[in-house]
Amino acid sequence: MRLKALEVFVELGEAESFRQLARAHGVKASAISRQIEALEYHFRTELFDRNAEGITLTESGRLLLGYARTILANVREARAATDELRGLERGNVTIYAAGAPAAGILARVVADLHIQYPGLLFHIETASASNVFDAVESGKADLGLTMFSPETSKVEIRLSSYVEHKIIVAPGHPLAGEERVSLRQLASVPLVLAGASHGSRMRLNQMAREAHVLLEPVFESSSVEVHKELALRKVAALVLPVMCCQREIETGQLIALPFEERDAMITTVDLCCARGRRLSFAARKLSAAIGHALEGA
Repeated sequence: MRLKALEVFVELGEAESFRQLARAHGVKASAISRQIEALEYHFRTELFDRNAEGITLTESGRLLLGYARTILANVREARAATDELRGLERGNVTIYAAGAPAAGILARVVADLHIQYPGLLFHIETASASNVFDAVESGKADLGLTMFSPETSKVEIRLSSYVEHKIIVAPGHPLAGEERVSLRQLASVPLVLAGASHGSRMRLNQMAREAHVLLEPVFESSSVEVHKELALRKVAALVLPVMCCQREIETGQLIALPFEERDAMITTVDLCCARGRRLSFAARKLSAAIGHALEGA
């Protein structure tokens, strides 16, 4: 059994499509199929149910998927440890991040870190808070960066930094001249907000219920870039941490307005890793760099 076959199996278990995975790797679907057949021969069991509608993991496949993720995470850790023992400042780090921290912190941090350590390779995925924690817990990610973190005993919060959400609008917007904005004022203008299941939206909805205010967004999107574009076009107000729009605010394209004190929306940006898992050189450097960025945020 080869590690490559396990890697293919994990990817296929998530994609559940031979063709989709083959296109991603630039190979024929038959090449992916042969890797899976070799694993099924090795473990003497079928790992996928195949039918006209596609493929799904069997019970044995779901069981192996958890073990395979752990094995691959341990192999990456071992490679990183041997590189470190040889004094090599290189390695790979995978981080899953929610959209707001990814836009506001992560891009700037990895750009600076690449200049300092050109031997490091970064794999960055954006995901919801729950998916960030799932990726860290399963070993798909070395680190996670998110807000509105769920509680779990298997993931450790390495550091947290308080962050305040503000109302972001373009100059000339009806709210632009206000010193502070209440929830009731916010409800009177077109809004762009994250989907109903997003942590920031749930917190905002809770605040609105307590204030007896109804917030009905005209636009819903999980993309920070879509939020900013709608604000720049002066068609909507949005609610985000300032760090997500720092460049546009510094150039005068957008304005950040605080909530009224009674309506303040404050949360934490959390950096997390799997409890008990040793971080590689690359993951430790990225963790430290994110920590410095959060201290200055």
